[in-house]
Amino acid sequence: MKNILTILKEAGIEIPEDKKVTIEKAVLENYKTVADYNNVAAKRDGYKESLDDVQNKLGKFKDVNLDELQGQITTLTDDLKAEKEARAADARKVELEKSVETFLADKQFVNAITATSIKDKLTEELDKDTAKGKSIEDLFKGLVTDADGNQIENILVTEADKNKAKFTDRKIGGSGNPGTITKEDFAKMSVDERTKLKQEEPELYQSLRK
Repeated sequence: MKNILTILKEAGIEIPEDKKVTIEKAVLENYKTVADYNNVAAKRDGYKESLDDVQNKLGKFKDVNLDELQGQITTLTDDLKAEKEARAADARKVELEKSVETFLADKQFVNAITATSIKDKLTEELDKDTAKGKSIEDLFKGLVTDADGNQIENILVTEADKNKAKFTDRKIGGSGNPGTITKEDFAKMSVDERTKLKQEEPELYQSLRK
């Protein structure tokens, strides 16, 4: 590439020595070389291609409702979060139920309905924020004892319950005869005991009801 001063000289124009620096500086500041121009043109063409490419891609979404799409994305995100939290809650519940079942394994309740009720309540209490810092034993006692710490009736089998006479093999007879059930005994039976008697000895049950 020829220097500007050389080009002028070949054209018959002589530049004084004291003006050459000024002219060269002015040319460099105001004009680009062919290489510089080509670089600028190449960049411009690159930008143009990129712009066209982006516009073509955007054109595919010209009929898309962006607000609706954003709403769907938000809904799906919330649904995924809720599903994840639900799975975590289910897993936690299973672990709590296992802990409760293990704890209650050696407890004797008056009947199956009471056992299920206490199990559900204990699981519920364990899952509360208020359970933090409390043991499962503490929570259980809160369910089966009153404010004074006395055991609430008709929840756990007491020693007195264990010592009650069994009626499975009894026959109806007078009071005081071993192995018999009197109407007085029948009157003192719980609903569960009467139900069991009705199922196992329906004739005896009907006789005692009269």
